Amino acid sequence: MDDEGLSIVREALDTQLREEDFDRAVGRAVRRRNLDFKKYVEIMGELRESARSSSLPIEDAARKLLVRA
Repeated sequence: MDDEGLSIVREALDTQLREEDFDRAVGRAVRRRNLDFKKYVEIMGELRESARSSSLPIEDAARKLLVRA
């Protein structure tokens, strides 16, 4: 994932509201930066694949991705 994508994931984790789906927090972070749906799909696709391959919830996969970066 590129630096912009990592920054969006970090922002989504930091600003995620209680009981809010992580997908929604990512979408909000993408819209805040005036980026398009294509960027959202790219980020979520990578996160979902990472979550699936490591059998983790998507939020945990995002945190793991940020630690590795």
